[in-house]
Parts: sequence; structure tokens; C-alpha cells
Amino acid sequence: MNSFGIVDLVLFLGISQGIFLAITLSLLHNKNKSANRVLSFILLIACIMLVGRVFYPRFNGAFFFRIAGFVDTLIFVFGPLLYTYIRRLTFYESPDYKIPWYHYMLAFLHVMFFSWTLSYSIEELKTMANAGDLGLIYFVIETLGLISNVVYTIKSYYLLRVYKREEKKNLSYSQKIQTYINFFLLGVSFFMVLWMISYTNTFFVRRRELSFISYHLIWVSIPVFIYIIGFFSLKQPEIFRVQLIKKKTISKERLNGEELETLKKSLEDLMVHKKIYLNNELTLKDLSKELNASTNNVSWLLNNIHKCSFYDYINKYRVQEFISKIQKGEHFNHTILALSLDSGFNSKSTFNKAFKMIKNDTPSNYIKRLKIT
Repeated sequence: MNSFGIVDLVLFLGISQGIFLAITLSLLHNKNKSANRVLSFILLIACIMLVGRVFYPRFNGAFFFRIAGFVDTLIFVFGPLLYTYIRRLTFYESPDYKIPWYHYMLAFLHVMFFSWTLSYSIEELKTMANAGDLGLIYFVIETLGLISNVVYTIKSYYLLRVYKREEKKNLSYSQKIQTYINFFLLGVSFFMVLWMISYTNTFFVRRRELSFISYHLIWVSIPVFIYIIGFFSLKQPEIFRVQLIKKKTISKERLNGEELETLKKSLEDLMVHKKIYLNNELTLKDLSKELNASTNNVSWLLNNIHKCSFYDYINKYRVQEFISKIQKGEHFNHTILALSLDSGFNSKSTFNKAFKMIKNDTPSNYIKRLKIT
């Protein structure tokens, strides 16, 4: 039996942390609950794979060989769960999104294959493997597993891209969720790259140094990934999820004549006199409610008449409010951050980004130029 080393210790810590996080996330209330249930499954899958990595090399008898074969089915489950997690985290759908059953077809076929191997003894399977009879089958299995996970990772990146677009249509502020999802998907992409290296080396190159790098990096990286993902997930506040637009509709004249003019005047009144943009959590739904109009009509007005997204439209007024405060000299008594928050922004990063986009300058440089003139 092999002795336990530092790598095994790291894996054990990852297993214990993963189980703890999986249980904790599933018990959290009103905090991205439907998405966290899926994340709990993903963490448990990672823990099971880590358990296999620790014990299989030490107890590689007939029983563990059989178990390991069925556990490998999880590689076909991870991709659909990843996509489901990102979709539930970012988009509102009622009922909660459930990926169609046929996405698990490869996992089902994998189970059927290893069920078939139960009809053979371990000695018979070893003889078949040494003769090369199983080589093609294992090559196909790993190829399909790799392709499947890469495809679902790409689909998840596409979801994030759609979310970024829809978020600007519905929110006047930025959420930190994009940073978290980017990091999450980059971590998954890192594992995909390591898997590709291992796959290429196993079936084509067969160089020892490549095998060492990919093998150890994959297993040591998983516990680190679990720690970081768990930390961010527990800190993550309830996320504003947007509606997923499944079909593109052709833009048409939704408003015209008196109806259009009435909505334009009402919107101007809200912005100029009531300064609704000072609400730093203003959403398209909130604005539509104040205007007594549908979100579709308000969105159409902004996109087609004002030629901008909801996010850009609201932040244009917030930037102007900030500039007005600077012109009054309020920055001598208050910090730039305090003034930006008083102008309706919810964070420093959102303010700086909006100011740079609208004024093509940083707030501090803008104030310096005002002093010079």
C-alpha cells in the first residue's frame, strides 16, 4: 500500500471542505437557492472524484476497479450540471430550469457499458485490455467525455455573454456576479486544458513529463478550486436574475403619436424633477411601474428613441448629477466616492466605468481640468 503524502493531505482537506460547502449551500435560504442546489451536486462530484484519487491506487482490487468504472460516469454528468448552475444563477425562469433528460444520454450509455463488463471476470477484462480489445472503447469514452465538457463550458460562456447584454437592459447598476462567474468558468477551463494535455499525452504523445504535470496539477487544483468557489458562493448576495429571451423578435413601432409623446414627457419628468435615478438599485421594472407602462414599451423607447440601454441612460443622469455637485464645490467637503454614491451609483467601480464611458476621462482628471480652467 502506498504511503500518504502532502498531495493526499491536500486532497483530504478538499474532500472535507467540499462536503461541508455542499451541505451548507443547500441549507442557505433566499440566497440563489435553486442555483446553489446544483452547485452542491457539482461539489459532491468533485469530492467523489477526489476520494477515488486517494483510495483507488491503494486498494485497486476487483471491487474498487468495478466501483471506479461506474464513478467515471460522473464526467458525463458534470457538463450538464455546469450549464444548469450558470443558467439558474443568472436567469429567472419559472419553474426553475431543468436540463432535458437527453443531455445525460452519454452518462446512461457509460453505465450500460460498465454494466456489461460485470459479465466478465477481472482476469478476463485484463486479458482483453492487454490484447487491445478495450483500447478503442476507452478512447471513445474519454474523447466523448472531453468533447461533452468542452461544449457545455462554451455554452456556459455564451450564457454569461447573454446575461451581460440583458443585465444592461434591466439594471442601472453592475453586480459582482460577472466577476464570480468569469472566475468560475476560467477555473473550469483550466481543468479542460489540463484534461486535453492528459488526453493528448495518453493517446498520442506519451511523454512522462507531460503525464506528471497534467496528472498532479489536475488533482491538486480541484481542492483549491473548491475552497475559492465555496468562499465566493457563501459571500454572494441574492442575484438579480434577468429574463431569458429565447427568441429574437423583430423590432417594430411599438409606440407612436400621442402615446409616444406622453411616455417621453413622463420619463423626462421622472428623471429631471423627481430624480428617480438617485435610487442606486433602480431596475427597468421599477421605472416602468413609475411610468405606468410595460417594460417592453419602456425598453423600446430607450433603445429606439434615446438610442441607448437602460443602464447607459440612467447612468448618464447620475454622471451629470455628480458633475453638478463638483461644480458646486461639494468635493472640497466630501470624497469623490461619497458624491458618486449620493448621485445614485452603488459602487466605485460602476461609477468609474460609467464616468469614463460618458466623459472619456477619469473623475479625478476631470476635476483637475476644472480647476485649471
